[in-house]
Amino acid sequence: MGNLSILKLSTKMIEKLHEVQLDSLEALLRYYPSRYETIEDIPVSLWKKGDRISLEGIIVQPVKTTRIRGKLSVSRFMFQTKQGLFNLTIFNRPWISNITSTMTIFGKYEGDHSITVTQYKGQALSTLLGIHPVYRVHRDLSQSDLQKAIEKALLLRDLALIQEFPIDLKEKYKLLSIKQALKWIHQPTGSEELRQAVRTLKYEEFLRFQTKLQYDRYENIEVQAGKMKLFDRRVIESWIPHLPFTLTSAQGKVLDEVLNDLQSPKRMYRLLQGDVGSGKTVIAALAIYATHLAHFQSALLVPTEILAKQHFVTLKSYLPSSMKVEVIYASLPSKTKKEILERLAHHEIDVLVGTHALISEDVKFENCGLVVADEQHRFGVNQRRLLSAKGEKVDFLLMTATPIPRTMANVLFGDLEISTIDQYHQSKKQVHTTLIQDLDLKPLIPKIISFIEKKQQIYVVCPAIESDGELELNDVNTVTKTLRKLLGNSVLIDVLHGKLSTEAKETVLERFTSNQTQILVTTTVIEVGVNVQSANVMIIYDADRFGLSQLHQLRGRVGRGLDEGYCFLLSASEEETAIERMKVLLETTDGFIIAEKDLELRGPGEIFGLKQSGIPSFLIANVVLDQNILMTSLNDAKMMISHQKDPLYIPWIEDCLLEHSTQLLD
Repeated sequence: MGNLSILKLSTKMIEKLHEVQLDSLEALLRYYPSRYETIEDIPVSLWKKGDRISLEGIIVQPVKTTRIRGKLSVSRFMFQTKQGLFNLTIFNRPWISNITSTMTIFGKYEGDHSITVTQYKGQALSTLLGIHPVYRVHRDLSQSDLQKAIEKALLLRDLALIQEFPIDLKEKYKLLSIKQALKWIHQPTGSEELRQAVRTLKYEEFLRFQTKLQYDRYENIEVQAGKMKLFDRRVIESWIPHLPFTLTSAQGKVLDEVLNDLQSPKRMYRLLQGDVGSGKTVIAALAIYATHLAHFQSALLVPTEILAKQHFVTLKSYLPSSMKVEVIYASLPSKTKKEILERLAHHEIDVLVGTHALISEDVKFENCGLVVADEQHRFGVNQRRLLSAKGEKVDFLLMTATPIPRTMANVLFGDLEISTIDQYHQSKKQVHTTLIQDLDLKPLIPKIISFIEKKQQIYVVCPAIESDGELELNDVNTVTKTLRKLLGNSVLIDVLHGKLSTEAKETVLERFTSNQTQILVTTTVIEVGVNVQSANVMIIYDADRFGLSQLHQLRGRVGRGLDEGYCFLLSASEEETAIERMKVLLETTDGFIIAEKDLELRGPGEIFGLKQSGIPSFLIANVVLDQNILMTSLNDAKMMISHQKDPLYIPWIEDCLLEHSTQLLD
C-alpha cells in the first residue's frame, strides 16, 4: 500500500500521522477534505455587512494590543489597501505587529470600513485565489502538516495500490480514473473538477463495498448449499394454537418465509426486522422447533446476560416441554458451565441461549443447524462468521428491533434476505408520549405518586451515570438523590447502569421485575429486551441528547402488560431542530417512519453504532443523500458477481476481497 517512509517526511511527522491511523500512502490519499473554502477577490463596492471577505494590504503601524484577561488579547490597527484604509481587529494574535510585508487577511466585514480578522497569510491575494481544502485536524497535526504530506502523496500516487474501475463501468458513467479523482479531490482548480472527483469517489466507495457484500451473498446462498431440514409443517401448525396468543397475518407471512428457507437446499441467511412488540421471538421459537423436528440443534445469541435469561424463560414458554432448553453466560459457575457444554456436545440440549460466550471455541454442538442472533446489528460480520462455524452449513436468522429503512438495509445487509413484521398484536397497549420542555421533576411528582398507588412501576432514564462537570447532563446519581428527597422513604428506588457488576445488575433487575422496587433510575442499559409488565411509565431526562430510534426503543419498554404506557420526554433544549425532532415521537409510533427520520437527521453511524457493529463508516458517500449512486452501485456489483469469471471484472472483484480494501470501511 506504500509505506510513509517513501514520502521522506520527518520521523516526528510520521509519528503524528500514525497516531491518527494515516499509516500508508493510500490512507493519506483517502483522507478527504471535510470542506472547502473559496477565496475570491470581490470588489469592496459589493461588500455587505456580515460578508466573509479577503483583502490584500499592509499593516499601518502602530498596532495597539490590549489584554482582556489571562492570555486573551485584542489587537487593533489600520490596514492600507488599494481600495483605501480599513480598521482591523484581531483576537489573540499580538505578534501580528511584527509583520511589515504585504499580507492577505480573511474575516468578517462589520461595515463602515471595519473588519474582524479570523485568519491571515503572508502572501499576495492573487496567489491564494481559488478552492482550498480544509481537513479535520487532530491534536498536534495542523492543516499545513496534513496539506504538505498529502501534496507529497499525490506526487507518488502511482505507487499506491489502487485498483481502477472495470473499463466498461468507467466509460458507461463517464467517470474519472480513481487516481485522477484523488488528485482533484485534494487540489481542485475549479468547481467542475471537484464535482467530478466527488461523484467518482462516491461511486467507487459504494461499488467497492457492494462488490464485497454481493460476493459474500453469493458465497453464503449460492455456493455454500445449506442442509435441507426435513420436517412436517403440520406438526408446527398443530403447535401454534398452544402459543399464548394468535399470530398476526404479518407473523404468518414471515413464518412461511423462514420455514421455506429451512426446507430449501439453499442456506438461510435472513434478517427478521420488526418494531418493539411485533413478535419476532415467537417466529424464532417456531424456527427452532422446526429445526428440532429435523433432528438439529439451535443456538440463540443475544447481546446481554439480562436478555439471555429473559429469552431462556420466553423460549421455554413457547416450545414443547419435551425440548431441552439451556442458557449459558460468563458469570455462570464453572461447574454448571462445564456440565452444559458436555450435554450440548452429546446433543442432550436442543437449543442453547447465550451471550458472546456462545462464540468461544469451547462451545461445541454435536449437530447445530440454526443460529438465531437477536439485536444482530450489535454483532459484527466477523462474529457472524465465527458463529457459522458452529455447525456444517448452518442456517442463519438475524433479528433486530431497530427498524432499518430500505436504503439502509441495502447497504448493511445486502448479503441477506429481509423479512419484516409490520403489524402489531391487538393486545399491544398504546403508549402516550408527552414532551415537557423543562428538566424540573417537581411538577411530575403528583403523577408519579398516583402511578405508584396504582401499582405501576417507573423507569427514569438519564444520559450519564455521574456528573462530569462539563456537559451539565442529568446523571443517575444526582437524579436518584433528587427523587429520594422529593418522595421520601416510602417509595423504593433502585439504580442501574453499565458500571455495576453483572451480579449487581441482576440483583437490581430481579428486585424491579418482582415489584420490590417502584422506580428504576437507569441509563440506556434497559434499551433492549428488558420486559417488566407492570413498568408502564418512562421518564427520559435530556431527551434531546438521544437519537429518535433510541428514544423509540426506550419507549418500547412500557405498555407491555395489561395497562397503557406513558412516556415523558424532558428537555431544556431551545434549539428548534431538537424540538422538532422530539415532536416526531408525539406524532407516530411507527418505528420505520421514526428510523427514516433518524437516518435523515443523524446518519447510520449514530443509529447503529459503527464501532460495535462492523457497519461501514463511508468516507465520502452518504447513504441518505446519495441513494441513486448507492442503488446504481448495488446493481453493478450484482452484475459483476454474476459474471465473476469475466476477465474484465476479475481484478476489481479480487481487489475488493483483499483485507486492505475494507480497512477504510470498518
